[in-house]
Amino acid sequence: MAPKPKEKAKASVAPAISIEDLFTSLNRHIQRSEYEQAIKVSNQIHGASPGDEDAIQCKVVALVKADSIEETLVAIKDSSKKASLDLSFFKVIPIALILR
Repeated sequence: MAPKPKEKAKASVAPAISIEDLFTSLNRHIQRSEYEQAIKVSNQIHGASPGDEDAIQCKVVALVKADSIEETLVAIKDSSKKASLDLSFFKVIPIALILR
């Protein structure tokens, strides 16, 4: 008797989320002051579309709002190296947070 064919394992791959849906989610989190979630969504956008200036700027602002000063400075430094985006203005904000 021939062995029964094995069922193929179902792939547990989540469907890809569009950039538009990610930006909608990012906007919702920012409006609700859910800055930690906004940072995560910004990272997802960056993974799907590296160098997206809007996502980088949103991440920097969310980091500032979340009082993540060190992470803000790292994000500014990294984005300045990888993209032709000038975020030098944002460097002033973490310094102001430290001084308050």
